[in-house]
Amino acid sequence: MKKMKLPMAIGLLLAWPIATGLTLPLRGPLPKSRPEIAAPAPETNTVMSSQGTAGRDAAGIAIPQNKPTPPVAKQGIAGEEPEASSSAAEAKDTGSTADPQHQEAPLETGGVAKDDAPGDGKATDAEPAKQTVPADPPPPAEEPEALAACLADLRAIGASFETEPAIDGDTGCGMAAPITLKTLLPDVLLEPEATLRCETALQLARMTRDMLKPAAEAAFPDRKALTGIRHASGYVCRNRNGAETGKVSEHAYGNAIDIAALRFGDEEMPVLIARQDDGTAEAAFQRAFNAIACLYFTTVLSPGSDATHQDHMHLDVIERKSGFRYCR
Repeated sequence: MKKMKLPMAIGLLLAWPIATGLTLPLRGPLPKSRPEIAAPAPETNTVMSSQGTAGRDAAGIAIPQNKPTPPVAKQGIAGEEPEASSSAAEAKDTGSTADPQHQEAPLETGGVAKDDAPGDGKATDAEPAKQTVPADPPPPAEEPEALAACLADLRAIGASFETEPAIDGDTGCGMAAPITLKTLLPDVLLEPEATLRCETALQLARMTRDMLKPAAEAAFPDRKALTGIRHASGYVCRNRNGAETGKVSEHAYGNAIDIAALRFGDEEMPVLIARQDDGTAEAAFQRAFNAIACLYFTTVLSPGSDATHQDHMHLDVIERKSGFRYCR
């Protein structure tokens, strides 16, 4: 029975389209024709293969095009007007009313035309003023309030000094408000006189009064009191360590002084290289001097710290980030 039902079901399925009028078309839809690739414009920089097909090799793989060659400016010919440049379009966008028949000269770095026409010297939007950095900048200006306070403190300590006109040396050397320091304290001379910034002089006077004199009295009770400090260098326009090239020394800004010796009455004691195994009073005093100086100056190069500081102590007040100090 089941075998008879299966053929009947298949027959009904085959007869159903005929009975209902549903038949398959004799020919299916044709695919659309492949679109043609437009040929490149004549001025396009197209690469030709060895077989002569533009932009493809023998296998039909596209060949990368070369970087387009920028257009070459036409040479001016007598009687012809130059072509309008892109600056004319930019002038329209910015609202400028430049003459379209006038082509401006090309701009150099800084925005100044190579061929400047005479005028009133005022900068315009079309010709921005050239900002130049002077090769020899003026010395940094002193803040008036800070300078006045420094000079007042220096007088209060008992220092003797004279204010001087500004020094504007070569390559940025100089000081806006130099002073000539003669004595650090009423009973302590600076030998010889030194030209410095007030801040440098004030720190040296404070160190001498608060630390150096008491330390000398403790180390040398049998000697006369400290009566003088001999220096080897104050203001001088030079590079660091006297080198021909490199960074400018802090001496060139009046920020530094080199201490060569201390004088006790008629006796002079040079600054020493204090060895750690030296137990003399002189060595102990020198080690104390090295530590004391770093409380007042941001740079301390003690005797023996390097090859160029064997017989003097370099002190300066250079400003560093976060109050960092360099002490050797």
